[in-house]
Amino acid sequence: MTVPSRNTRRARRWPCALKARLTVLLTVPATIARSAPRRLAGKAPDPAGPGSEGPHRLAAGRPPDPVAVRDVLRSALTAAGSGRAVLGEVDDALVRGTAVAEIAHLVTELVDNALTCSAPDTEVEIRASTREGECHIAIVDQGVGMTEGERAAANARLRGERRFFAAPTRYLGHYVVGRLAERLGARVWLDASPPHGITARVALPRKLLVPRRVSGR
Repeated sequence: MTVPSRNTRRARRWPCALKARLTVLLTVPATIARSAPRRLAGKAPDPAGPGSEGPHRLAAGRPPDPVAVRDVLRSALTAAGSGRAVLGEVDDALVRGTAVAEIAHLVTELVDNALTCSAPDTEVEIRASTREGECHIAIVDQGVGMTEGERAAANARLRGERRFFAAPTRYLGHYVVGRLAERLGARVWLDASPPHGITARVALPRKLLVPRRVSGR
């Protein structure tokens, strides 16, 4: 019987290891969704003031309260762990508490990618605004940019139209973002960012948003 070489055994294990990593990345947000608003409250000031029953408080027997998009983005920036990622103009939209962890994870993946593909002396800016019933998030970098063909391939990965086993591991983040977007019902795509660089855009659907009059704020 022929004994497989070490390189052959590694090649056989590689797809399994990659699939395992993807599974972990996608299941972690779902397991922490209910506790995310409480953690976010610790990272951002509670507008209601200390000791009060503010918007991030959880009451027994009911789902998590809505969370401000600004706080979700702050959490993503904290997870990215770089002073080069900064928060730009963000409106006062609220998202459903049950979606907070997955939205933050999605944005963190995009911020990490933007930081990796841009020079260490440049900033990555995150903005958000609400229009036509959707919350639009933009992650803007001034990195090396992409050709039109590269951007088209990346957008296909984000839409789930490419198999992740057939792509280099450096594109794993695109597949993770694509799967998270599918679960959230969100749209994600990449645009050119003049004069150079890339803008990653996320459109959160109406079903993930909570009008402020409903939240009681």
